[in-house]
Order: sequence, then C-alpha cells, then structure tokens
Amino acid sequence: MTPEPQQVVGQDSREPQVESKPAVERPEPTSPPSLPPSYVVLHMPRAALWILAAAVIAPWVWMIALPQGGKGGKQWNLFDGSSALPRTESKTVYCKSGPWGEMEYTRILIEPPEEFVMANYDVPQQARWFFKGYSADALRHFLQTTGLNSNQLQTLTDSSHWERTVDGIWVKPPKDLVLNMGGEARARLYTALAAFTENSSQNEPFRFRADVADEWFEDSGLSDETIALVKRLLYRRGSTLCFSDHEVILPLINSPQEKSRLVKTLARKSTMLLKLRVRPDSDIESISKYWAKGYRAKDIRPILQSAAHHADGVTVDVAHLMPKFARSLLYTYPLPTEDPAKLNRDCHWTSLNFFSEDVDDRYSDIEVVRQTLQTQYHPVPGDLALGDILIFLRPGGVVIHSCVYVADDIVFTKNGASFAMPWILMALDDVLAFYPSEPPLEVRRYRANKF
Repeated sequence: MTPEPQQVVGQDSREPQVESKPAVERPEPTSPPSLPPSYVVLHMPRAALWILAAAVIAPWVWMIALPQGGKGGKQWNLFDGSSALPRTESKTVYCKSGPWGEMEYTRILIEPPEEFVMANYDVPQQARWFFKGYSADALRHFLQTTGLNSNQLQTLTDSSHWERTVDGIWVKPPKDLVLNMGGEARARLYTALAAFTENSSQNEPFRFRADVADEWFEDSGLSDETIALVKRLLYRRGSTLCFSDHEVILPLINSPQEKSRLVKTLARKSTMLLKLRVRPDSDIESISKYWAKGYRAKDIRPILQSAAHHADGVTVDVAHLMPKFARSLLYTYPLPTEDPAKLNRDCHWTSLNFFSEDVDDRYSDIEVVRQTLQTQYHPVPGDLALGDILIFLRPGGVVIHSCVYVADDIVFTKNGASFAMPWILMALDDVLAFYPSEPPLEVRRYRANKF
C-alpha cells in the first residue's frame, strides 16, 4: 500500500505530514574514524566549481568508514570560550564498497556567490521575537525557565517591550540584552522561538557542525574582533552550532566588505567532492546498472569502460553519473527571484525532480507533493538505491525535510528554500545533525513506482 501524506506546514519552508504507517528503519550509519577530515575552503562562483571538481584527484588508501568527525577530540565548549580542535592532514575519505562501486571524497566548504550575498541581509532590522499562542502569564512563566539573569528577566517581562496580537505576543528585546545573554539561556530561548516560522532567524538559523566548529571561520578574512563577537552569540542545538543574531551584529560593523565576508562565512556549507574509483577489474556492468537506474546505461557505461582501461585505475566525478537535473544543480545556489513558483524550490521540489528531464515546478505546490508521494511512490523495505527519497519526520508524522539517496551513506539535498542554501552532497548523519530534534527524527524511505 502506498504512503498517504497529509498537508501540514512544517520547518523546511512548506512541509507535508505523512500519515502514521509501520515505521521503516533508518539506514545504519557507518562508524566514525577518530579524527575529522581536513577541509578545502572554496570561494566559488558557479562556473569554477565544475572546473575544480574535475581537477581534484587524491591518492588511494583503502578504509571502510565514513567520518562524522571529532571522536575522541576536544569539543568546542560554547560556554568557556575554548575553540581548540584537533586537525588532520588526511583529505581523502573512503566509503564502503557496494553495488555503486568504490567511492572516495574530499570535504569542501562552499559559500554563496558575491553577486547576491547581501541581498537579504543588508537592510537594518529590529530584533523581534514572536511567542505564538502565549498569554502574558504563560510568557512570563516561560522566560523564568530560560536561565536569564534577573536584570534580563525584568526587562523581557516588562510589557512595554511587548506587542500583543490575536495570535500571540511580539517581544522587542534591547540590543544590549541580546548581546549579553548567556549561551545556555540563548539556546533555550531560541529553541523555543524556532517552533514558530515567524521567527525566521531562529527557525532557519545559520548553522554548522559543532565537532568541526573552527572550520566555520577558517580563512574567512574576518577580523579577530568580528569573529569574537559572533562566537559570543553562538548557541548549540543538538550536534549543531547555530547563529541567529545577524540583525544585531551587522549594524555594529562599519565596513561593507566586512559585512559581506561575515554573511558569506556564516552561510558556508560543508559538502564533498565525491569520486567513483574505477579499476581494470571493476565490475563495469554491475556498477553501470546501479548508476544508470535502468534507462541511462548508454550514458553511464562508456565513461566507466574508458576509465577501466587505465592500468592503475582512475576516479570519475560522481556528478557525471547523476541524472541531468541533479548534475545541473550540484554545488550551485538559486538566484534570488520574486517568482512565486521558484520561491518554493525547496527540499521536496528537489527530491521529486531528481529524475526529471525537465524541471517540474508543480512540485512547488505542497498539495502536488502530497499527491505524488501518495500515488507514485512506495516504501522501501530493503536496501536503498540511487534516487530513493528519505523523509524526515518528527513524532506525530510532521515532515520537516526530504533528500535523495545517492550511495553508501551519502545524499543529495537542499536544506531549505532559502537562496543561501545550495544543492549539495552530504552524509546522512550530517543532514540529521542539521535538523536536531528530541526525540530523534524518524527517517522513512520511498521509491518511485516506476522503479
């Protein structure tokens, strides 16, 4: 029986709800190595990404684990100011072998293009927090549980800083209060605010993997003063570091160049240049079948056969093995637009278009997403394959994200509809860390009926 999604607005821009069905087990993550891999930081316009991707070839050393980073290493404690993290010179990570063949990758960081980096952030804004559905008594009670100091608590519970509406209460915190909140209080307060889409800065914060926190600001060109100011305002959500206070920080920076560098740095995303290792004894037919997905063999087999002729083996960029849609978007950012259809080119639009020859903007409509999952997809009971869709759900069936399985533990994803969110490859555990939840999210797997 096919899944039967229901329309419910959720976290990732416009999320459907999936009716409760027997749970599908989440794929088991591989064990992490003892140290996180190094990063290559790329400041890339769109065209340069493909040139770099074709040029990166790393030496072969066989391993059987995907890194999730930081095991045994010192964590960045947000509350003691420490930021020291172990580093490693190894830049190539080796995946498990499987029907996809032998894969390896190099981690990279990408940033939004210069052309529109400040498009959404250069207009001064007053920090405003919306407490949806709160009464005055309920708001005061909640604020008393956050760990704010007595002066901060007195300020925020003063109704002169409030604006009451039929839906809840807006609070306008003074700038100094925002700058001086403690890390734990900020985390508790902003986690609560994140439940309401009206609080866009908390609902969709800038975020980065906490276990490699120093990589966020490495080689950014930012001044020490700016970095120190930002670090004061970081807070933790699960295994992710978050930043939500650009409204307060940007007006304090006089240099337009420094503002631009800060936004680009905050918007950095960790991804990977993924390669398929092809050797003379590789099973080309089997590997071609996996990547061709039944109907692209004529496009996949020739490049693999050619690569197999090299005595020592060569690597092929997995981007060349992806369907046309994914290949055209990988490592790119959407252009800012006012087109209503293009504004909703989010995770669901990305997932359902994965095998499309031509972009189908009907998947910008949440009702079409619901109907498509209901009528054209079925649960995956066994091993995952290229193009399967992973649906992330909170308890109660609220879907907050979807992405597309590629191979091993790697997915093709766009983490939100924002223009600051690129189309990238990520490890599944890293995507889960991007959407921290307590209790943990459930992951269900779906495959198109035509496969």
